[in-house]
Amino acid sequence: MAGLIVVIFGLMGTGKTTLARALGERLGWPVIHSDAVRKTLAGLEPTLPVVEEFGQGIYRESFSRRTYAEMLRQARQHLEKAPGVILDGSYKRAAERQKVREAARKWGARVAFIYCDCPRELVRQRLTRRTAAGRSISDGRLELLDLQEQDYDPLTAADEPRLRLDTGQDWPEVLAAAEAFLRELG
Repeated sequence: MAGLIVVIFGLMGTGKTTLARALGERLGWPVIHSDAVRKTLAGLEPTLPVVEEFGQGIYRESFSRRTYAEMLRQARQHLEKAPGVILDGSYKRAAERQKVREAARKWGARVAFIYCDCPRELVRQRLTRRTAAGRSISDGRLELLDLQEQDYDPLTAADEPRLRLDTGQDWPEVLAAAEAFLRELG
């Protein structure tokens, strides 16, 4: 099995899901969203809002490990039929990023990381809009942002190849930068 696993990750509200969907459409690759997988594992509709305290309920560490394991299981299935697959999630734990690298090696696939980042004020605006709209698969809320940032394992040289992408730019520029990064990987 060969192929490319693209991990689109970062803090809540940075545009991960928007980028993953757009890139998936452009490349014709399947996209696996951690929020949808998490809620499906919990027996919930993906768009059902779940209000939990930080790190509790379906957001506790053990449930997150289960979610990311299921995403890898699905990725392997997709790589049997597609040249690539996109994983969309915070991947805040270095251990979860390491598991993706290990799976890729085992499957004879490659992995690339795209870290979404943008100005804090834009993240706040996005989270406020998302909460007001109430239709997102994500449960990220403004009051959780600082807690998630404090709880995020630092990025390391192991998280390469990696593109740190400013998702505060115009979306055509964001998408073009992501595509150029993936083209450079071959």
